[in-house]
Amino acid sequence: MVDDNVQGAIGTGVMGVMEPAERGAADTILLGNVLVLDSANTTAEAVAVANGRIVATGHRDTVMQFRGKRTEVRDFGARTIIPGFNDTHAHSDGLGLKTLRPSLQDARSIADVLKKVRELAAQTPADQWIVTMPIGEPPFYWDADKALAEGRFPTRHDLDSAAPDHPVCIASPSGYWGEPPCTTVLNSLALKLNGIDRNTVPRAPGIEILKDDNGEPNGIIVERNYMRMVEPDLLPAVPRFTLDDRIEGLRRSLPMYLQKGTTSVYEGHGCSPDVVASYRELHQRNELTLRSGLCLSPAWLATSDAEYAMRHWLSWARGSGLGDDMLRISGIFVGYGGSPQFAEVARKDLSDTGWSGGIPSINSPADFEALCMLAGKYGLRLHTLASDKLHEVVPILERVAKHYPIGERRWVVEHISKSNPRDLGALKAMGVAVTLIPAHYLWKVGHSFSSLSETELDFLSPAQALVDLGVPVSAATDAVPNDPLFCMWTMLARKDRRSGKIMGPRGAVSNETALRLLTVNGAWLTFDEHQKGPLLPGYFADMAVLSGNPLTASAEGILDINCEATMVGGRWMHGAPH
Repeated sequence: MVDDNVQGAIGTGVMGVMEPAERGAADTILLGNVLVLDSANTTAEAVAVANGRIVATGHRDTVMQFRGKRTEVRDFGARTIIPGFNDTHAHSDGLGLKTLRPSLQDARSIADVLKKVRELAAQTPADQWIVTMPIGEPPFYWDADKALAEGRFPTRHDLDSAAPDHPVCIASPSGYWGEPPCTTVLNSLALKLNGIDRNTVPRAPGIEILKDDNGEPNGIIVERNYMRMVEPDLLPAVPRFTLDDRIEGLRRSLPMYLQKGTTSVYEGHGCSPDVVASYRELHQRNELTLRSGLCLSPAWLATSDAEYAMRHWLSWARGSGLGDDMLRISGIFVGYGGSPQFAEVARKDLSDTGWSGGIPSINSPADFEALCMLAGKYGLRLHTLASDKLHEVVPILERVAKHYPIGERRWVVEHISKSNPRDLGALKAMGVAVTLIPAHYLWKVGHSFSSLSETELDFLSPAQALVDLGVPVSAATDAVPNDPLFCMWTMLARKDRRSGKIMGPRGAVSNETALRLLTVNGAWLTFDEHQKGPLLPGYFADMAVLSGNPLTASAEGILDINCEATMVGGRWMHGAPH
């Protein structure tokens, strides 16, 4: 149903008083099937934009009254215009990083791999490192060894034949954007420079150095952990990403998100100083084209260090933090659980953040509670990642909430997999928000929860249960992949990629709920709920133009929809029409 009344007018609404007549004309008018996503779920035929914000939505003829001599009018016909996607756990710097290293995705045999390494060696001064992307098909690199005709990975001797004078590392995809086991391959010089020989024993569990028949390392290292531990544990000599790499990686990532209709990101998983610096650098150059909210990933070795940091230099990150409409930084990320051996390895070099962009945060339950109490004491909002440990995290947060108003400070629990009604009700009672990663738990690794009962599966990545309770909840891609429409499909279909099993049919949400979780709901995380989200007057003109209607499409039909244009703050950032 089309709204009978124009949703805004010059001189009224959130925008306040504007200049009349020609000087108050819209910069751009978009015509199409407009999903406002306000509380009434209004639809409209047109949106008028001026000075980066929406001035009117409603009937075509009414909104066209805002047309002036210089107004750009874009008629998208039957296409659907929605609020821009707000990816609230995006890893928006990481995709571009993956383009900085040479790709092996076209390799179909060990000979192909060696040909590429040989070409790289010819272009690289002797003794300098050659570090490539993993073997296999991006973005996941599943069953990488099967991608090669030989059905195995190359060994150090294979790589030596192609680059005897260069240290070579074929990097692992890591469990978070691949799936364990993941494999790193090194040649002989790389093994030597990292001090790996027949006597080397990894400090971190879950890592295996494969040996040849003589008991010598064959260059293949297998990791069965989701958290990337091979490099910090065994490979100190392999080059890490520099600040310049991260800046360039972020620059390359931005269009990849804009092409999917994403206009805002929120990185509650925590960002290291170099990652924060890369966002700030592009922002200062006026090159940051996604609205970006960042949460800090602090580096401390003990709770005494944490208290000093929270008291003396993290005060600026309290509340809504510091920043502007394009870049805002607030709060801290504190991890829960993890292997003590992982913590020991990670603390050897906290600057080694790898692909994740966040400093590893591995804390025992006691240390986690102490850090939560300190964050409460010093007025900081806190984000944590629960995974399948929500039942352990919630009691700790309840104890903290007895002393501090963590709900008012917008504390967030992310990456929930398994859950139960009791713990979800506790989140509601505390006012704690949730960011879900449906594609990870329902699709990518859904098979790992196959032993759960049907009732338990309904509470896997529990979007519907959280919405029913009224918990502030958003959904995010985690770059698995970075497509919000794919993420929407996973919330509707809840289908495991391996077996096709429906992972709790009663946990499925409606199209409208899924779309809200991926668009308007995320504004709460950056304190922007009164100026970002629905296509209403006074709100940012952040929009995506889709080839189909995500509210009326079937679950499988969602996968056929694509983004044709993206606007941020009234400026076309993707598919800019001429």
